[in-house]
Amino acid sequence: MKTNRFFFRASALVVWMGATVAGQAQVLTPDDDGIVPKDSRHYANARVIEYPYLRQDDMVWSTRYWERIDIREKINHPLYYPVKPQPDRKSLFDVMKDAILTEGTITQVFRDDKFERPMTTQEVFGVLSRVDTIRDPDDPSIILVVDTIEIKAPNVVAWDIKSDWFFDKQRGEMKNRIIAISPRIQEPGGAKEEYNPFWIWFPDARQAMATNVAYNPQNNNQRMSYDQIFHMRYFNSRVLKEDNTYDRSIEEYKMNNPMGQLLEAQQIKENLRNFEHDLWEY
Repeated sequence: MKTNRFFFRASALVVWMGATVAGQAQVLTPDDDGIVPKDSRHYANARVIEYPYLRQDDMVWSTRYWERIDIREKINHPLYYPVKPQPDRKSLFDVMKDAILTEGTITQVFRDDKFERPMTTQEVFGVLSRVDTIRDPDDPSIILVVDTIEIKAPNVVAWDIKSDWFFDKQRGEMKNRIIAISPRIQEPGGAKEEYNPFWIWFPDARQAMATNVAYNPQNNNQRMSYDQIFHMRYFNSRVLKEDNTYDRSIEEYKMNNPMGQLLEAQQIKENLRNFEHDLWEY
């Protein structure tokens, strides 16, 4: 009986000591608060997801789309927030702006989506920041106020992308590759005017997007990089234009008909899915 009591006390002591050691091992430090990840898992060490090898002969069909990602939609919020940079993450617009103006990792910037008019860093800075001068209406030579207007993350309402859809007969699947991306800006100061200040050659921006993470609403411990979001198409978009004979957008041949434009965009997506399905042989 004494032997059993001794064995029970010894077992309880071992369990208590193990719990104490485990508790000490789980003590958090400021470097392990979940905001700044460990060096081995740091997103700065991430790499760009390589595209699978594609032979030109295997691409038997392709088309080109222009799409708009409205970041005011809930599913697209990871591309919009935070509006102010945080220690662990920043918005996609801040990632692009810093990569162009500060880091210099993005150099292929153009004024249009046809890549015919390249822009320098100074030109991009001039587009994103300008000086507005208010003069005296009675005496224009007198300057009343000099105001600096800067485009920031809250001014971005959408992202426009230009991408190619193609059918790979080697793998038997429809694939998508984005070739250009552009922020859709709403003019500061209460104006409703929207415009695209520049277009970025998407492959040139992938490294900057791969080394910056967005918030994952499903799992905070498994955040996705911006490159992963676009690679997996983890967003909702609306088709603006499909490559056509007349080079017209949906708004041009569905004028003054917003509902018709939405239905036409949805029909284009449906036609793409049906086309992929019809290519299979049973």
